[in-house]
Amino acid sequence: MKQDSLVEKYRPLKQIVPSSLCLTCDVCCRFPEETSFLAPFFTQDEIARLGPEQARFFYSPAAGSKIKLQHHGEGCICPYFDPQTQYCKIYGERPLDCRIYPFAILRDPEGGVVLGIDTKCPFIQMHAADPEMKVDAEEVAAFLESASILPILATHPALIGPYQDDVIIVRPLERITEAVGRDHSSIQP
Repeated sequence: MKQDSLVEKYRPLKQIVPSSLCLTCDVCCRFPEETSFLAPFFTQDEIARLGPEQARFFYSPAAGSKIKLQHHGEGCICPYFDPQTQYCKIYGERPLDCRIYPFAILRDPEGGVVLGIDTKCPFIQMHAADPEMKVDAEEVAAFLESASILPILATHPALIGPYQDDVIIVRPLERITEAVGRDHSSIQP
């Protein structure tokens, strides 16, 4: 994949949460522990756009990887997050996993892939029931299941997180479930 094409592929995504709120938030880019499953996943193309940053990733960047979090205070932060300014150092190059937030791609209790919305986000706590949020969710779902993004998800199933009780399931992502299959190990007892 031509590296510049990622920017074009991701361009249709709009930022859901206003920047003024993001810059005052203490949720995003912070994690409880170094090996948090919530840490952003970068595809191999996203890693290639960053240059020789392979030490920041857990696995072979050729396959894509979760980022290695850095200890900060009582928890951990993304190494691209500047806690002094609240800015992302790679905002223009941030991965798909970060671009869709506060939406998340995850497995439902039956193993299907769904679009969810993270209730830890302060914006979502205030606006989850707003009619505009349903419109935004449909736009994100259409984007994720589009012909240009679906192959990225099919190639990188690690972009699909496990079921989480604190995420509101918005809608099934049937084309993605079809492409990656059901994960029956995620079925709740």
